[in-house]
Amino acid sequence: MTVILEDEVLRALRRRGIEVPEYAVLESPEEARDLDLDPPYVVKLLHPKVTHRAREGAIRTAVPSRRDVEEFSRTLLDRWPDGRIMVQRHVDTVGGVEAFLGIKRDPTFGPVILLGLGGGLVEELGAYIVRRPPLEPEELERALRRVPGGRSLLSELSAEDLCDVAHRALRAYREEGWTELDVNPMLLRDGEAVALDGLARE
Repeated sequence: MTVILEDEVLRALRRRGIEVPEYAVLESPEEARDLDLDPPYVVKLLHPKVTHRAREGAIRTAVPSRRDVEEFSRTLLDRWPDGRIMVQRHVDTVGGVEAFLGIKRDPTFGPVILLGLGGGLVEELGAYIVRRPPLEPEELERALRRVPGGRSLLSELSAEDLCDVAHRALRAYREEGWTELDVNPMLLRDGEAVALDGLARE
């Protein structure tokens, strides 16, 4: 199973109309000097064998300057010389809700959509619903109101808009030929959804 890294996943989601933060991909630490993004930054390793970057110390948020990006990038590429570096515009998540949007292939039902609280709460609480597409707003709202944190998702984004985002992600999943997609976290705030991180497999 081939891992599709975040830069490709976010590019595919953006083509289907899902908002993502501005980002750049660096092949070498020195490229940080010419970044065309304003600080602060989120700096992440792109490597198919490092999918849990927080556990490996391979991600840093709120990086204040291009010099700090260069130094951290050098540290990462010293450890993983065959990796690349993703530098993302830092998005303040205060006042929003981090959601998890996943799609995977069930052996019986085909593609199913997973939706619920995101960040580390996905593994801690398992607070998400699993539904076959297409999603219907009324049914989605009823289902989310029955799981922990589901009401907080609905407080930031309507059920109709959540369905729209999920269907756009499903379109990317199908058209790219993926077998699995995880968007975590997806920031929901004031009626908007922004995919902050993503990983897929084919």
